[in-house]
Amino acid sequence: MIELLKSPTGRLRMLGWMEGTTLITLLGIAVPLKHLAERPELVSIVGPLHGLTFIAYIALASSTVFGGGWSGREIARVLGASIVPFGTFLNERLLKQKQEELAHV
Repeated sequence: MIELLKSPTGRLRMLGWMEGTTLITLLGIAVPLKHLAERPELVSIVGPLHGLTFIAYIALASSTVFGGGWSGREIARVLGASIVPFGTFLNERLLKQKQEELAHV
């Protein structure tokens, strides 16, 4: 886990997991509880938390990919992943490969 924090791409991988997890929690647990059980409390907590992780992901992704060594297609994929449900999880393999590639440069 500590290894992830040592590079911008590693930090992006970790934040991607956080962003994806908060989205799943929001859509899979909090929103159904709000509408089916009339319990909106969790949306009030998870909604802003997801918003913060989403903004942090976009900011970190932008600074990471525009730092060099990324193709236009990779940049679009990394930035677009945050708006597609499960997208940050699907990008994990790309980010891991890119982290290893950039470590050897």
